[in-house]
Amino acid sequence: MTTTAVTADQLAADWTELWNTDPDIAHRLLADDFRLRFASEQTRESTDPLRGPAELAAFVTGFRAQRPGVRFVVDSAAVGTLDAAGTGMFAVRWHSEDAGVPAHGGIDLFDAVGGRLRQIWSVGGTAPFALD
Repeated sequence: MTTTAVTADQLAADWTELWNTDPDIAHRLLADDFRLRFASEQTRESTDPLRGPAELAAFVTGFRAQRPGVRFVVDSAAVGTLDAAGTGMFAVRWHSEDAGVPAHGGIDLFDAVGGRLRQIWSVGGTAPFALD
């Protein structure tokens, strides 16, 4: 039997897909003790108490209902590494778009265990990063 090792870039792509199109992938992507930390006074009050895939999926579903035109785009390769078991830390740069226009940007720092995301720290700004 051949197994494919999970990569940091694939986990970041799956995380982005969760936010853009399919919150239900949270159940395969996130660890049971998943936590999300935003560095934002406006957002952290609603995300810091979240625990696990089901609560995050419900939060994303509500977010999408309030902002149906917003999409997130990873605009850098992952920096950091995962071991063969899919455990490690990595970061990616991202931006959001509304109607195809970049709105703001940020950096997410991921902690993965066994090929699933266990914790994410997200720092966003009011403008996207300049792309090289």
